[in-house]
Amino acid sequence: MQFGASLDVRFDESVEEFVRFLGEQGLSHVELRKGYLDVRSDSPSPDRLRRIADDHGVTYTVHMPHRDCNLGNQNERLRRASVEAVEESLDLAADIGAGGVVVHGGSVRTRYPERAQEHGREQAVRSVRECVSYAEEVEVPVCLENQRDKASSRRNTAVPDRLAAFVDDIGIDSEFFRFTLDVGHAKATGVSYEGFVERFGDRIHIAHLHDNDGTGDDHDPLPEFRAVADEIGAEYNVFEMKSLEDIRRCVS
Repeated sequence: MQFGASLDVRFDESVEEFVRFLGEQGLSHVELRKGYLDVRSDSPSPDRLRRIADDHGVTYTVHMPHRDCNLGNQNERLRRASVEAVEESLDLAADIGAGGVVVHGGSVRTRYPERAQEHGREQAVRSVRECVSYAEEVEVPVCLENQRDKASSRRNTAVPDRLAAFVDDIGIDSEFFRFTLDVGHAKATGVSYEGFVERFGDRIHIAHLHDNDGTGDDHDPLPEFRAVADEIGAEYNVFEMKSLEDIRRCVS
């Protein structure tokens, strides 16, 4: 069981500086977010990332780009571009020996008519199938994440029943199709993370650890993270914090 943190786009530190900081906190895992890597002028090559991992004894997971990247996009060309963005993340993960790629399962605006809702969900099912097929080729798990539900947006993975129905429609049973359980998203949606553990526990590969007051996705520190992680049993446990100080607050 590995513990670490997500390299958020807000952070100014380089990957190696972030890894050193995590080591000082007793943490040994980094989730590389494409949103961070895509905007860095000093984004390290896969060779450099492998050397950092070897030098510092850290493991990696990768998070797909998610801003403006919707696997349930209504437009076929944009849907396909989103799949290609996940495939690029999978290629990076394979190059650096990462343990998995976190993927969002798509969404549709709730104000859209039913036909658009159904079409968007069908698009998302197709997309995840394609992503899992590619994951099998490169032998890196796709880890479908429960997203926070919003009044303005219906997300395909927000609650256990909806996630289960979505996975049933995807119809793939593969060692390279697994889950990311985000405990903060569950709380902000109004469901318990334990419900996801009961339903998908043996396939939860990554846990995202943060807290909120139940009214918003605030990504607050979660000092009781070890008890939560023990309940989930994921291989990789990732603090999703907005600052380095919040990571310190978790582990202290």
